[in-house]
Amino acid sequence: MERPLLDAVIVCIIFAVIFGPLTARSSLRREPVHGGLLPVLFNLLGASALVAVLPGVIAALVLGGGFRLAFPLALACVAISLGALMIFAALEYPARSRFEAEQQRKTEQGWTEEDARRSGL
Repeated sequence: MERPLLDAVIVCIIFAVIFGPLTARSSLRREPVHGGLLPVLFNLLGASALVAVLPGVIAALVLGGGFRLAFPLALACVAISLGALMIFAALEYPARSRFEAEQQRKTEQGWTEEDARRSGL
């Protein structure tokens, strides 16, 4: 492996490890995941790969790799991110659909006697 490529990949990994979990946590705060641990892991992988694109490209350009190294590195990071987020969506969609159906059923059901007893009113 060429030295500029190795250095650029190391920069990608460092930024992915540091900023990927922060980005994934931010997205999970905005939209909670209902599919379990596997979609959360793919969300983390997708976010990590996505935040590694820009630092990796800048590192490839600065370290002497040029456009010949920067462009394929960017495409690889984006492809990894896109693939991981597609798998995340495929795993999350059925769980989210079930969750939304349950919420819809609860709102249509209205306030029941059991709900009143549990509320303590």
